[in-house]
Amino acid sequence: MPFTLSHAAAVLPGLRRTGRARGPLVASALVLGSFAPDTFYFADTIVSGLRPYGTFTHSLAGVVTADAVLTAVLAACWLLLREPLIALLPRGRRGRVHAFVRGEEWRGRRLPALALWFYLSAVAGSLTHVVWDSFTHIDRFGTRTLPELGEPLAFGLPLYSYLQYGTSALAACALLWFTATALRRLPDSPAPASVPVLGRAEVWGALALVLVCVAVGVTMRVLRFFTFFDRIRTPLDIIPTVCFGAGGGLAVALLLYGVLVRLRHRRGPGLPDEAGNTAGNTAEDKDEETRTPVPA
Repeated sequence: MPFTLSHAAAVLPGLRRTGRARGPLVASALVLGSFAPDTFYFADTIVSGLRPYGTFTHSLAGVVTADAVLTAVLAACWLLLREPLIALLPRGRRGRVHAFVRGEEWRGRRLPALALWFYLSAVAGSLTHVVWDSFTHIDRFGTRTLPELGEPLAFGLPLYSYLQYGTSALAACALLWFTATALRRLPDSPAPASVPVLGRAEVWGALALVLVCVAVGVTMRVLRFFTFFDRIRTPLDIIPTVCFGAGGGLAVALLLYGVLVRLRHRRGPGLPDEAGNTAGNTAEDKDEETRTPVPA
């Protein structure tokens, strides 16, 4: 790694604090593209044997092929999860967060052009990931070009290991700063009718589901680790295993949660929600139909 979520910091120059991308780029593809190369590392928690495919997704050939497809899959998952995740936030914050992540207006943009810019944005995001990793992992282009990165420093760890975790921490701080300042600039507004209203039991059930799935994911990956290694020599041996296990478990939990919420709170045409709004007839719903997803 750097930690996968930290990779989104590399595409911040292509994003505005409105949650939109600069120019014709697609923000969701930029952000999710920066995650895409690591997808198989997390999926290996669920389906053992997928991890080796990560070698291809971290290559230039993978960037322009598999990573673009994975970005589209992640975007579909984001569309499923966006409103259910916002529903877990305190009521007073839902509207502002939704305004940040609701997506870009695509009315007037032709589908072929939109698809092309989605693809180019996905490739750009994935490329930042692969280039970043090449200087923070052993036997990659960057570390082979600059052998000094492999020189041991304190505690016998190579320089690229310090770059892995140091840049991850700095990038995480940058993402928090960007998101916090962006949300402060947005006006307060009520959440649209597309955001479901959850009961307390549903919220606690979602949290319990996440905790259980994360614990199972971590346990599975740690047990698998000890089938190959007899001991943990340094904390850095086990940190990636724990992170990928937790991430894989979290992904399963969120997908299950998203599907359950969508099914439970599904409204047909003409059926009012808890606020008395009718599905598809509110201004927010109509505005939603003209947008593509942009993750926070």
